[in-house]
Amino acid sequence: MSLVPNMLPWYQWAVFATVPVLIFLLYFLKLRRVPLEVPSTYLWSRTVEDLHVNSLWQRLRNNLLLWLQLFAVGLLALSCLSPGCDGTELQGNRFIFVVDRSASMSATDTPDDRSRLEEAKRQACAIVDQMQSTDAAMVISFSDDARVEQSYTKTKSLLKKKILAIKQTQRPTDLSEALLTASGLANPGRSSDQESEIDIQVADALEATLMIFTDGAFTSVDDFQMGNLNAEYHPVGSPVEPAANLGITAFSLNDQMESDGKVQVFARVQNSGLEDQTVGVSLLVDGELADAQQIDVKGINSATLNFDLSGDMGQITRAIPLELRIDAADCYMQDNVATCVLNPPRMIKALVLTNDRSFLELAMTTDRLQNFSTVEFRGCDFVESEEFEENSVLGAYDLVVFDQCVPKTMPSCGTIFIGALPPKDWKEVKKIETSPIIDVDQSHPVMYDLQMGRVNILESTVHKAPQGSAMLLQSTEGPIISVGPRGNYEDLVIGFPLTKVDEDGVSTVNTDWPRLLSFPIFVQNAVLTLGGASQFGRAKNYRPGQLVQLKPRLPYPEIEITSPSKKELVLQATAENQFIYTGTEQCGVYSVAGKDDEDVDHLFTVNLLDRQESNLEVRENLGLGLEEVMAQPATQVARKQLWIWLVMLALAVLTVEWLIFNKRVFI
Repeated sequence: MSLVPNMLPWYQWAVFATVPVLIFLLYFLKLRRVPLEVPSTYLWSRTVEDLHVNSLWQRLRNNLLLWLQLFAVGLLALSCLSPGCDGTELQGNRFIFVVDRSASMSATDTPDDRSRLEEAKRQACAIVDQMQSTDAAMVISFSDDARVEQSYTKTKSLLKKKILAIKQTQRPTDLSEALLTASGLANPGRSSDQESEIDIQVADALEATLMIFTDGAFTSVDDFQMGNLNAEYHPVGSPVEPAANLGITAFSLNDQMESDGKVQVFARVQNSGLEDQTVGVSLLVDGELADAQQIDVKGINSATLNFDLSGDMGQITRAIPLELRIDAADCYMQDNVATCVLNPPRMIKALVLTNDRSFLELAMTTDRLQNFSTVEFRGCDFVESEEFEENSVLGAYDLVVFDQCVPKTMPSCGTIFIGALPPKDWKEVKKIETSPIIDVDQSHPVMYDLQMGRVNILESTVHKAPQGSAMLLQSTEGPIISVGPRGNYEDLVIGFPLTKVDEDGVSTVNTDWPRLLSFPIFVQNAVLTLGGASQFGRAKNYRPGQLVQLKPRLPYPEIEITSPSKKELVLQATAENQFIYTGTEQCGVYSVAGKDDEDVDHLFTVNLLDRQESNLEVRENLGLGLEEVMAQPATQVARKQLWIWLVMLALAVLTVEWLIFNKRVFI
């Protein structure tokens, strides 16, 4: 630390040199005394001695007051030079602390073996301690979402309390929402009418320092503008090299429908460290060890493995959880375990309402469809019955086919309309006599692997589908086959009938499509897509924090969900006989059962399986919009001023000088 005074012009130096000389002259002035008669001069000896000072050439004696006055003047003169020293201090007066609480922040690769989140909170609290009394700050925590833990405040204790209260999550990382939250506070949009002459514009932007405490395990945020934010990246984690970590980044079952019922498990293990590792991996089925393998994973690479369980599973009758486990401990344990579920076969119940079942019955009773669906055929008049109304509301069907008939209210399931339009949101544009096909959307699952070039269609209806629909088959006049969303379901509309019945009851063919191989394939694809058909109900894997839409096998009015931590929650059915669950914060297996029902309806799993979270390398910079924010310390080099301390010391010296002078006079 070195003192660095500011340079002054020569005339100011001359003034500072003159002041001490004037103080000396004050002690040589001739005193003007008032005669006073006293009985004795014994007590006035000091006063008599002062008479000697009237002699200009008398030697100046040592005087404490003189030295105190000179010292005070010297301090004041030195303070005018603005002396200071090189040091570090917190820059700015408004701060936004953004703390990462995603899954990778649970890694314990910090110097003190604490978690990355605990280290981030320690660093943030240390910066709060450096804030001035006039500084203000707020706290935001984030994973794949953002949460304002504390709004702007100048109270340091409250800021530190909120920072220390941030909890670890098992979610992935996404900085976008946190940046938007911080930007909205530093770069507020106007909430008033800018064109109005009487509306006062009150939204003012204020600069703020954005301090991001994270390991950087997320993709760059490209579409972001900093505006009044000055971003600082404070990296948390091992600063030397990537931490040695093995993690499961993929775990799934095969599609048994395409493999004749064989059960195979696929997985991928990633090594984020620099050194090659050999590790054992165990597969547990229903809590029991079923198989184990030893794999070699090279540094900064991954290895795949698979298990064949076809001989062990047989014909399952209940949901079976599967767990894959890495048999080695490391600094990040969340990705050492992954789960999936093999549910028993779930037969899809389909209802077909038609007055001419010849073509549809042939297509919907193929061997493949019979393996995972039961089909009930009824006449079109059944759509008017109370039984249909009750069953459709309760969700008793998984798929309903309306062949040239329309229900009063849509059922709580997927639907297929043939030669008719749903009662809402779909509009008829025009009828055409011949319908040459000009485009087929083979990317959609319903039209996958279909060849429609040889299909001939006589009369059809061009329709307008609701927003978000996909046009699957288009003629020269517009779409004639489309699929559109309806809440949690989808409706497939075929704008032409397969057969037509005239006034005399004579049936005529309207298209030769049912005679081609593409028609039964189309029907199978439609049942699989709209009815959720699957020979084995493989539980869908959800990510932590993801919303889950559940549809039990039976139409329960209430269901009970049990989390991996054995926490139970009862949900009420929606109007569409589905259940919305938002408590997927923990990785593992969740069970679903009817309320007061001992039997488990089905299972589903929550896994992270994120390569970015398993890669524990601390990023050197963050991509925020067009800027690359480099890692930097919380404090920056700055000049610390010492003049205020010198002024305060000079005032103290003058106070002492005044007290001594008054005490002397009193004596």
